[in-house]
Amino acid sequence: MLLAFSMLASPAHAFCGTYVGQAGAELYNNASQVAVARQGSRTTLTLVNDYQGDTSEFALVVPVPEVLGPEDVRVLDQELPARLDAYSAPRLVRYECADFRWDSGVLDASNDTGSSGGPGGDADDSVTVEASFSAGEYDIVILSAQESGALLSWLGGNGYAVGAEAEELLGEYIDGGAKFFAAKVNLEAVPEGASYLSPLQFGYDSEVFSLPIRLGTLNASEDQDLIVYTLSDGGQTHISNYPQVDQETDCMVDLAEWDSLGAFVDDRFSAALASAERPGWVLEYGWTPSSCDPCSGEPLTDDELHELGWVGETGEAYFSRLHMRYPAADVDQDLVFYGSNLQDVTQLRYIEYDAELEDRFANCLTGWAGDPGSCEDPGQSGDSDEPGDDGWGEPLSEAEPRFGCAVPLSPALPAALLALGLLVRRRRDLSS
Repeated sequence: MLLAFSMLASPAHAFCGTYVGQAGAELYNNASQVAVARQGSRTTLTLVNDYQGDTSEFALVVPVPEVLGPEDVRVLDQELPARLDAYSAPRLVRYECADFRWDSGVLDASNDTGSSGGPGGDADDSVTVEASFSAGEYDIVILSAQESGALLSWLGGNGYAVGAEAEELLGEYIDGGAKFFAAKVNLEAVPEGASYLSPLQFGYDSEVFSLPIRLGTLNASEDQDLIVYTLSDGGQTHISNYPQVDQETDCMVDLAEWDSLGAFVDDRFSAALASAERPGWVLEYGWTPSSCDPCSGEPLTDDELHELGWVGETGEAYFSRLHMRYPAADVDQDLVFYGSNLQDVTQLRYIEYDAELEDRFANCLTGWAGDPGSCEDPGQSGDSDEPGDDGWGEPLSEAEPRFGCAVPLSPALPAALLALGLLVRRRRDLSS
């Protein structure tokens, strides 16, 4: 398979179609967004604050594995998280019959879009302020503690409204050797006229690739959505301690039956999660961040990857978008990630319903049509005019719809492409 890929002289656009729209993170009222860059043992977290209310009441407490300094913390521009969402969101694509026809060995793909001083207060001897500094509009302290009750008392006395129910959980983090990153808003540092809080980024070294989410569930009154964007040098990022679930994709949807694409995608996401016995996650997007097809937003630039904490060659980065939803009571562990080393391209892509494409794509909710419509596509290579003949000498199979984009064919490539096609077909058989 690797040999087949190496013989392609130009990129093979495997999806194409005309981009129509997307369903992004703005769909979810209670969604938290986190960007994570992971290289070696270095983790850089970017927290997107969707806090609504008086900024003087904002406070954040996050367990971290080591004492952080001013050089480890900064704020980012508000536009970058929006770029991540736009680039990786589930998308709607329109195909036409012309996208599937051959002409002189070249697929017609005319629609291809390819393209310093912190908070004070009296502290118990068992709570230590390891560091205090400012970043943007945030005043930050790094705390260590020997006992959870004293830590809870310190936080409450310094304006961090952490409820008493957090004491046991704080004790677990203390026993595990964690420090605590705590931030509040310095109102004098908030830019004039700002209606939002800047994304807050901090980095640390740890052998464990994880994201602490349990503290955040203590203030939850309903199910929470979490969208995690990761950059990794280990291929697709997966979660090891919660189950992955599959959400159907590459099928047709008639949006006349739905309020919006977002409503449809959320329905399919909920249906996928219902199959798991405990909170599950969906890989909504996986790709090298410098490309996409079809693109719902421009690929990420080298500068943007560096802003997210990526160091060095950006060509080694792989971008993943993971989506979870969970009731607070069902979250008993923080997320533990791992690099799967998979480099597959993955996206949630839905096709605008067209009756003529029913022999090429299943309908998302009802499956394959019993009496499918079909593009009038007489065989280009076999002079066959039989209905349903796709020009490859055999009718299209419901289990193996074929679609593609502009991939110029040359005499040197057929054997490699055939081998690749067989491998892809076998993989689909195994996964079905």
